[in-house]
Amino acid sequence: MIRMSYWGMLLMCSMLLSGCASYVEYELSQRPQGVNWEDKSAASMRDLGLKQREFCLPYLAGCTHYYYGKPYHLLASEDKTKSITLNAELEVNGQVDVSRLDLQRENVSLRSGTVVLLHGYGSDKSTMGFLAAYYMFLGYHVVVPDLLGHGGSSAKQVGFGVLDAPLINGLIDSLPRRELPRPLYLVGVSMGAVAATHVTKQRQDVRGLMLFAPMRPMDQATTAMIQLMYPNLSKVMPADSIQAGVVAAMRKQDVPMAATDLRELLPELDLPTLIVASDKDEIAPYDYYLPLESEQVRVIMAPGLHHMSLGVMDNERHEHISAWLDAVAD
Repeated sequence: MIRMSYWGMLLMCSMLLSGCASYVEYELSQRPQGVNWEDKSAASMRDLGLKQREFCLPYLAGCTHYYYGKPYHLLASEDKTKSITLNAELEVNGQVDVSRLDLQRENVSLRSGTVVLLHGYGSDKSTMGFLAAYYMFLGYHVVVPDLLGHGGSSAKQVGFGVLDAPLINGLIDSLPRRELPRPLYLVGVSMGAVAATHVTKQRQDVRGLMLFAPMRPMDQATTAMIQLMYPNLSKVMPADSIQAGVVAAMRKQDVPMAATDLRELLPELDLPTLIVASDKDEIAPYDYYLPLESEQVRVIMAPGLHHMSLGVMDNERHEHISAWLDAVAD
């Protein structure tokens, strides 16, 4: 009986592994379920000064929702004009990362321009709320769209950060000049960093890129994400099978894996770029991007943080952002 149970277990494992690639392909071909944050309600977004809108281009994957926000000093909100305090606690597999942002106007000079913020895979524009509020406090207008297949997007499938670019560029170009003052910056988190890079490739007016935890190529990033979020399951799911499923899902939409490789894409832009990555993050490792360090690319380490924590701001990262913005403006 014991021997039969043993071989039965091996048979079940074999069946699971043979279907692993197909399962990953299927999941990546669907709309992600999304990340539920405590600050995801419409009321909390309005409290941050973000207004929801819709943009449609029927021939480019239909419609998507986006947030638009003005700088706090242009709004009738005295409390947000004088200071900003944003605190976040994120837990992954027992590790709790605490991010504290506390800025006073007298210590932070007003800037001008527009920042377009692009979220990562499986989340939506609301997860960029705190980051949008930070840039609004600095003095920027912000535009925060849902990527294809996420949130308020009508698309049935994700664009892997590659197919999103035409729709996002259409949205940017649709805004009147008063709502899109220059200079223009793009901010991307995780897969949003890939989208920000492809948007920039199609434009001539981007002053710089700010990339937080920019993911490795999609196959590697997916493998690392499964290991992070489902450590027990990842022990019986071979990396080769996971990556084969990712390749198959992307092939359905004619997206080559190389189109998600930022180490190849960023040097082609020759544009001021700030990368913030963590030594704890296997989805977007600091060491993976360090070779890109150059006159145009600055790579900053946020030590000890897991992947999700880099999508919010804290005082230390603010200092790096502020110094980089000063250098780019000169």
